[in-house]
Amino acid sequence: MRRRQFEARGVLHLVAVALILIAAASTVIPLSSPAGAAAKGRIVLAWHAGFASRWLDPQEHDGTATPDNFFTALHDALIKNQGTALYDHPALAERFTVAADAKSATFTLRKGIKFHNGEPVTPQDVKFSYENYRGAKADVFKKKTDRVEILDDRTVRIVFKEPFLDFAILFGTANVAGPGWVVPEKYYKQVGADGFKQKPIGAGPYKLVHHEPGVKIEMEAFDGYYRPVHVKHLVMISVPEPATRVAMLERGEADIIYFVPGELINKVGKLPGVVLAPVLSGSFFLEFPGFQDPKNPFHDKRVREAVSLAIDRRAMNQAETAGLGKPTGNWINPDVQYAVEWPEFERNVDKAKQLLREAGYPNGFNVDWVTPLPSFYSRGERVIAQLREVGIRGRLQTMERGIFLQRLQGGLKDWPGIQMILHGARIGGSWSFWYEGHFKCGGFNARDRICVKDLDGKFDQYERSINPTERKKLAEEIQRGILENYYLVPVFRHAFVNAIGPRVVAHKWQDVFPTITTGYAYPWEDLKVKD
Repeated sequence: MRRRQFEARGVLHLVAVALILIAAASTVIPLSSPAGAAAKGRIVLAWHAGFASRWLDPQEHDGTATPDNFFTALHDALIKNQGTALYDHPALAERFTVAADAKSATFTLRKGIKFHNGEPVTPQDVKFSYENYRGAKADVFKKKTDRVEILDDRTVRIVFKEPFLDFAILFGTANVAGPGWVVPEKYYKQVGADGFKQKPIGAGPYKLVHHEPGVKIEMEAFDGYYRPVHVKHLVMISVPEPATRVAMLERGEADIIYFVPGELINKVGKLPGVVLAPVLSGSFFLEFPGFQDPKNPFHDKRVREAVSLAIDRRAMNQAETAGLGKPTGNWINPDVQYAVEWPEFERNVDKAKQLLREAGYPNGFNVDWVTPLPSFYSRGERVIAQLREVGIRGRLQTMERGIFLQRLQGGLKDWPGIQMILHGARIGGSWSFWYEGHFKCGGFNARDRICVKDLDGKFDQYERSINPTERKKLAEEIQRGILENYYLVPVFRHAFVNAIGPRVVAHKWQDVFPTITTGYAYPWEDLKVKD
């Protein structure tokens, strides 16, 4: 279903652009009457990690799914992923076209759209947001863009220096980059970047009422939104402790909670009126920062393979998600363009020990830190326990998610010594977004932690190519190179198990979690509460 929709609606599908070179079709969605005044009730979300204020500013996109949860409430984009629309759902733009030669894209704004302060959303705001964007993939957009033209009071054209085949899918995939998310130029300049993160003004379905940095965000339905907003008040609270989130759900203090850990899934599933939402989401994988250093034990392929052989993926899936996830062989989700299906890796403790002996580590070795993506700490503990069986001894390092992501962006200097990272990522669109963001040397979240020159060279060739057959071949070669050499070790595709309380209208859990690019509950404006 997803693949068919991608091909039908993807106006920049590479075959169409590179071979047929037809003009991209415009997409239009009629303007709905604002219904903020009819909004009623309140939804409280218990978020599973600490908040970072930069997640309220699209200009500083982290290149992960995390900001989606907040952007989709406070802000809006020209086009975006929404529900089953992978990237080309018209939002602030009522329609868009991409030139047949893929050298420009034109967006026409809806009539009468406004920011929360009452100011109109203008082409100048679009131009400012695009040209001043500094988050993930900003370097890609800047390198490819020649200029941004304002054609009239509703129309903007982005002109590229060369064919930009991946523009629409990259521009519209919210958990990859944010230059298409529009901020008000005048207000942004007035308060500055730091002030904006504290009191953001957007054009989304909800406007900010109260912000306790790192702790709580209170929002109210925006009467001027172009789509109906059904719930009057939306509150997001940082609750890192799983037992506390569950207790809030039981007491009616929270209506939606994210991340129910494996040991609590059965309990939560039995609560009256509660609906579990086992969203099959991102893939978890192990990374070895600085493995290119010959002094690092992970420099030896046999050691990296031994790590893979030590991991009990099925036991991890059962314990962490009650078996609702899926052990997989690739660290890139199979539902994106050019992703390679790969068989599940085996577990063989004896073979792992043999490889360590052959590599010169008959008694194993110590790892300074094993750091899991916050707040999936129990998964890190299970990895440590499984590695101990083959003689690799590590310590768990925990940190706030915002700090974790900052350290990823800081590169190898922030991961000294012998380290392992248990990371998880859910990215939509294309396999190339996974590679560029989390593997390529110089990538926004990869920096210099990995740096495999021959694969990066092939990736450069992939990005230059306009031949779909060649691009697909290179994509597969690169993914095989990663997996056969254990540069990253896939663990499993986790089920992001969430829970929906009895006040929220949900005939099935997909009514609240319809998105296919993240595990979060949006479009927020579509959620409803019972009378």
